[in-house]
Amino acid sequence: MSEQEIREGMLLAVWDEPPLDFDPDTLIRRVEQKKSRRRALVGVGVATAMIAVASLALPGLLPRDRDSQLGADGQTSSSAPPTEAYDKKLQRIGDTLVEKLALTMPNVKETYSDFRTGGFNYPMPGMTSVPMSSQVRKPSDPQFTGYVFLTDEIGPTSLRVEGAKVEFSTKNFCVGSVSCHEIQQKDGSVVTEAEFTDGTPEITRAEAVRSFPSGFRVRIASYSYNPASGLGSRQTVPARVGVLTTLVTDPQVDWE
Repeated sequence: MSEQEIREGMLLAVWDEPPLDFDPDTLIRRVEQKKSRRRALVGVGVATAMIAVASLALPGLLPRDRDSQLGADGQTSSSAPPTEAYDKKLQRIGDTLVEKLALTMPNVKETYSDFRTGGFNYPMPGMTSVPMSSQVRKPSDPQFTGYVFLTDEIGPTSLRVEGAKVEFSTKNFCVGSVSCHEIQQKDGSVVTEAEFTDGTPEITRAEAVRSFPSGFRVRIASYSYNPASGLGSRQTVPARVGVLTTLVTDPQVDWE
């Protein structure tokens, strides 16, 4: 129904009545004002909703620049080395040790390494010396363990290697050894090397520990068995302590 029809209907409805203070035009204007007000309120509500949706979607659309506040909020700080980068570093360490071992002991063959982040989950069989003492390392400190595998004239075996920031007691380490002494290095680190017979006529265990001023320590050990499997018993160790010291002090290896 048009506005003109509404106006004529109202006039007909009051045609025979006494004159009243009634103006259909005024009524129509009031109705139109209410309709306009409702449309305006609806428009405001829609606009408000759109702004709310846009504000929620905005952080995902904006580039998370490293210097922006949004980028900073999404970053977490940690002093722990990135896993991928540290794994590659361990691979380089292993490869360098394999090359050094081949040069130091030309009689060995089939040498390769397997290093991983973290510590050993179980004590090695035959380990009677005091291990790298009570842990003082933080979760963010680097730590690795692994083996350098080799095959000599007797058969396949391995050297055990581990590195971590731990406490170390030379006195405890040397208990039961047939020889144990420290060698000062030019960079301030100290190598403690020892050999053990464990009650037998031959050397059954040789170990070299390099202690850095930071508290990080690297330990390389050789046993009269294969420490990677606990098998392969032999009369003596495949590598004496002099070889282990050569490996742990190789200037090409970045231990820390």
